Amino acid sequence: MPKKPIMKSKLGKKPPVSPQLMLSTDYEKSLCNQRQRSMDLNREGLEGLVPRAKLLLTLGGTFFLGFWPLILSTIAFFSALYLYFGSSFIHDGSKTPVSPPQFIDPCALLEDERISGTPSPLN
Repeated sequence: MPKKPIMKSKLGKKPPVSPQLMLSTDYEKSLCNQRQRSMDLNREGLEGLVPRAKLLLTLGGTFFLGFWPLILSTIAFFSALYLYFGSSFIHDGSKTPVSPPQFIDPCALLEDERISGTPSPLN
């Protein structure tokens, strides 16, 4: 198969290649010797625990930072609603007095004839 000539620009250099046209071999490298790398990790012992723990704690501690735009926009949205509608948007029920329900003696309920009697036929 004949090779295609490489196009050169006016300056005599190769034209720039866009990153979309370049093939990455990281995927193939990650699959190469997968079993060996897995066995090495299993055999590692406590030597690799501290770096991995540090990496996991860093990842876990900074995970929520990606959600700051969502958190801030939610706070801004509900603050705007509260400023627009005022206390009618969020109410705590303090304007209506609440009285406790009337106390009914449980013994009086058990002595009721409707409970202790036999049921009457429905027909």
